Amino acid sequence: PFDDNEWDDGFTAEDCVDNKLVRFIVGGFFFVILILGLAFFYTSVVVIRELIRVRALKWNATATSLIVLTYASVGLIAVTMIYLINQWDGERSEFSYHWRKNIFSFATQPANVIIDYEIVATWIDLWERTNKMSKSSSRTMKFLRYFLRFVAFMMAFGFGLIISSSSMAVLLGLAMMPSISGIIVVSIGGHLITKTLCPDRNDVANPNWKVTEAIRRGVTMVCGSKVGELIGLLGMLVTRNHPQLGYSYGFFNILFWFMYIFRMWGWLHYLIYGSRKHLKKYSTENASAYFGFSTIGLNKTLTTASSVVSTMSTRSSVAGASTVERD
Repeated sequence: PFDDNEWDDGFTAEDCVDNKLVRFIVGGFFFVILILGLAFFYTSVVVIRELIRVRALKWNATATSLIVLTYASVGLIAVTMIYLINQWDGERSEFSYHWRKNIFSFATQPANVIIDYEIVATWIDLWERTNKMSKSSSRTMKFLRYFLRFVAFMMAFGFGLIISSSSMAVLLGLAMMPSISGIIVVSIGGHLITKTLCPDRNDVANPNWKVTEAIRRGVTMVCGSKVGELIGLLGMLVTRNHPQLGYSYGFFNILFWFMYIFRMWGWLHYLIYGSRKHLKKYSTENASAYFGFSTIGLNKTLTTASSVVSTMSTRSSVAGASTVERD
């Protein structure tokens, strides 16, 4: 038997005291994420309703992207509500807290994969409009579009089935794959489509300059957010059982969800920009796809976002109508 005096692990009874101030602050971060998620859900629903009202919502990659983004926002809202309730001691049994893994496995992360590949599918549509294609080339593009969707859905639902019964370490490790694959696919696809539409970024006279800048802004925001997601996941993986760094797990968790919602806003801004001709209440040429396009009025319709004029969009007024955008 060991003498208790011979072993000092540095643990005292005071270490068991619950720090309510820290839990309140952490809960406040999740409350902010929840508000952003609710705002996103409202915005995406309003955009979908407006496109349906003007009969501009067709069953294509844009419609799929909007629907998947809305589905992802529901999962985000559910997860952040669970974390918020847990941090503020709203549920003693923690029944819902143990369900967060299922929401993560079958809602937020699968949507993370699908939306990236669907956005790339919209770029394939743009590429087809800029090139006169033979029947064989057209079939190739069609095959590529369906192949990307097949890969996305296989990754999405395979991910859910695998990690739903796996340990937390496996879950966090596999959760990095959607972010890594998204960075690769979006970066390559964004580079190719921008070089096709407008090779010179300073050529503001090019009629496709505005479309290209919207794509560049979206790619930059999304890839940057995905890097943040990876940092958050890697941090959680390293610190989850670490004896000295375990306290920082929660902050990496917060970082991941902040980056998740920022990435979603980046894609939504881009999709709204692409559909701006059908969203009559938006400022179609002077509002920035990076800062705005999601201003919602009290009358529950889209309002003019004149207060978010960006320098880049103002410069773009010299360009003519895009050759790749459809009414």
